[in-house]
Formats: sequence, structure tokens, C-alpha cells
Amino acid sequence: MIPILKDLLIVEDNTYIRKNIVNALKNSFGEENIYQSATLQNATSLLKETNFKSVILDLALPDGNGVEILKVLKKKEVKSRVYVFSMNIELKQLCLKYGATAFFDKTKDFDKLIESILKPN
Repeated sequence: MIPILKDLLIVEDNTYIRKNIVNALKNSFGEENIYQSATLQNATSLLKETNFKSVILDLALPDGNGVEILKVLKKKEVKSRVYVFSMNIELKQLCLKYGATAFFDKTKDFDKLIESILKPN
């Protein structure tokens, strides 16, 4: 079975940050095309059934590290653009090794994250 292709998955456990991302992108993507997950387990389940053009990924999730999602995508050979958005900048090189498109520091790069996602590829 070929997975369904959707626009955007936001994997972020902080409700406030997740809502800010949705609000910044809903006019471009349409709110109905933005999927959200607060946990590693839920995001992994979504990724088994669906391919996403873009993924915004937090690393510090309540049930594990978001790097696991990068590993899943790499193993599935999915060509999603993955934008890591985290305060854990020590993991930047590891994320890029596992196929992240870009890494943004959550403490200062919100606008850069949004700008990158909205750039045509």
C-alpha cells in the first residue's frame, strides 16, 4: 500500500509553541492540511500510514527523543523535508547526519523556521 502524501506534520509537545507554528502557517497550508503530534509514539504511528512533504520536529518529547523519527524516515527512505526545532543544539550534527533538512534553535530561530518552511523547494 502506498502511503498518503500530506503537507505538514508538527511534532511538538509544547501546546503553546505548536499553536504558534500552526497560526504562522495555516494561511499557507490550510489548517486542515497541518497534522499535529505531541508524542514520539503518535508521530511514529502517523508516519507509518502517511508521508509528509514537511515535518517540524522537536527532539525532547515526553516519550523519547525526536531523533528516532529521523531514523524512521531514513529507514523508510522518505524524502520529507525535516526541520528540527529544538533547544538541544548539541544534537544538530546528529540530526543532519540522519537526514534533517535544517536545524533551528528554539530559543531564537522561530521566524527563520517559518521562513524556511514557506520557501518553495
